[in-house]
Amino acid sequence: MKSLPTSPDFWKKMWQEALETSPVARRRCRSEEELVENWNKRARWFARRAGDKNGGKRQQAVLNMLKEKGALKEGYSVLDIGAGPGNFSIPMACTVEQVTALEPAAGMVEILKENAQTEQLNNIEVVERTWQDIDIEKDKLSGKFDLVFASMSPGIRDHETLDKMLRASREFCYMSGFSGRRWGQPYIDLWEHFFAEDIGDTPGDILYPWGYLYASGYRPETRFSTIRHVNEEPVEKAVENLTRFFWAYMDITPEVKQDIERYVQKRAENDIFSYENTVCQGMILWKVQ
Repeated sequence: MKSLPTSPDFWKKMWQEALETSPVARRRCRSEEELVENWNKRARWFARRAGDKNGGKRQQAVLNMLKEKGALKEGYSVLDIGAGPGNFSIPMACTVEQVTALEPAAGMVEILKENAQTEQLNNIEVVERTWQDIDIEKDKLSGKFDLVFASMSPGIRDHETLDKMLRASREFCYMSGFSGRRWGQPYIDLWEHFFAEDIGDTPGDILYPWGYLYASGYRPETRFSTIRHVNEEPVEKAVENLTRFFWAYMDITPEVKQDIERYVQKRAENDIFSYENTVCQGMILWKVQ
């Protein structure tokens, strides 16, 4: 008997199929440790990007949602999964009693601690582990937090990692993810060039956790935020960023690097490579049962 969209099993299967069939999931060839090290190298770049005008708008939209729904209060304890450089841990720590920032990348942790020191905050505990490494029961995290928070976090990748959020919370859970296509044209073009296939949709689309939660009896508060980016970078930096992206899926041979350089240089003007990209972020907030 086939499961229906109102069954959690339906969404478990859909999510798993997305992971298995998505080109970006299927072709990933780096270990978890290698990916964490890559984030170490990109930490400063990521922190600058997260702190730009668009990043500030996204941050404020999330914080407003949490406060409006009573999920961010004085006296609360928060678990921030994939805290990065502290984009949310820092402002949340200004309101709540305690923030536990879970972040495996040492480069991100360094920036987070610098930012906490600048803001004179002493209520952030940093845990340098991945969400996959956490055992809710063994680590004594069952029902420990008033809010379990995961903003665009790669740690929430299937129903099992989502279920862990539920078990760690005693009040609220929040997560966000891409809604619809996230890839800019250079990534689409070069993926087609290297692999002779469409890059496809992200397996982390917010649809899958939302559907699983709905079928499990939850009714998440759901909002969407669409932002148009105009990415402008010097040619050298654009080549570096595209190369880092494709490194996760293939060996970067001299020929591959040359193809990326040719693509960027052909489309650059005055040594600046630019492209537009519009992305939609889905945000869901719900009370645990």
